[in-house]
Amino acid sequence: MKLAVGLGELSEENFRFIAQLGVHYVKLDHWDLLMSEPGARGVIEPSALRKLQRELAAYEIEPYVFLLPQGPETQYWHARFGDNPDRDPEIENVCETIRTCGGEGLPVVEWTWSIPDTFGRIPGPNTAGRGGAQVSRFNYDLIKDQRPHYAVDLSAEEMWDNITYFVERIVPVAEQAGVRLAMHSHDPPTEVLAGEARILNNFEGMKRLVETVPSWVNGLNLCQGTVAEQPGSDVLEIIRYFGERDKINHCHFRNVKGSVPVFDESFIDDGDVDMYEAMKVYHEVGYQHCLMPDHVPRMAGDPKGRASRAYAVGYIRALMHVVGEL
Repeated sequence: MKLAVGLGELSEENFRFIAQLGVHYVKLDHWDLLMSEPGARGVIEPSALRKLQRELAAYEIEPYVFLLPQGPETQYWHARFGDNPDRDPEIENVCETIRTCGGEGLPVVEWTWSIPDTFGRIPGPNTAGRGGAQVSRFNYDLIKDQRPHYAVDLSAEEMWDNITYFVERIVPVAEQAGVRLAMHSHDPPTEVLAGEARILNNFEGMKRLVETVPSWVNGLNLCQGTVAEQPGSDVLEIIRYFGERDKINHCHFRNVKGSVPVFDESFIDDGDVDMYEAMKVYHEVGYQHCLMPDHVPRMAGDPKGRASRAYAVGYIRALMHVVGEL
């Protein structure tokens, strides 16, 4: 098991902070610096990636995961809509990015498949968690009739057709590049969000995705928070199921209170999932890739979110130590 964080701010101060936490692996998503075209279009630039790797190596930090660009008009945005002139060129850009990641030693590429993505979170100081910490909250009843301007109506059948077309083309390239693919399931895991059927919102959808193209590279970013948000889910058994089949290629080790239709993204030790029991399952199934905190609350006097991230990292380190992974 490898303890990781999202790279976040690109500065020597932040690199030192990560090193001081005892973290040696990071996830990359600095598309503005790494992609060949503005707006995170085009392909990842090998020279830009190598430059960042050299800078991180001075702090004994290694990029392990690259998150494909997300959001409107980014690298594979139009591929999500199905048959259109941009789809195949965009997929080839993704394939070239995967080849570059493999060639430069990044073993995992994470991806998502959604138009509204995480739409619907309630911002602002009125979402209070433990001790008044600011947390991210979702309440479906408050946003069910809202939609971002870029939303597109897509049925479950259309979603499965589009994602299958994509996976069938990137998996062979990932195999050749030696890169594992880590798909992040839908967050929030509602049935429908802003007109889009959320096909990856439960165990069956996640299972179908990894079985669509059977391959050692075709797996999940098992975001524990998102899985816990799924109504009635058994988080520990889902970890066990995919872990025993070597289908977990990345992990967001985080916790939540509640589930769809209403939940809060809590402190790691203040949610509904017993994180010690979860850690034991990862150890038992022999999970070898990254565990990282994600979506941490905002603590008092901590505008950059470092205290909350350090708290989560320390908690994860302690659990890894207890089960014999450190």
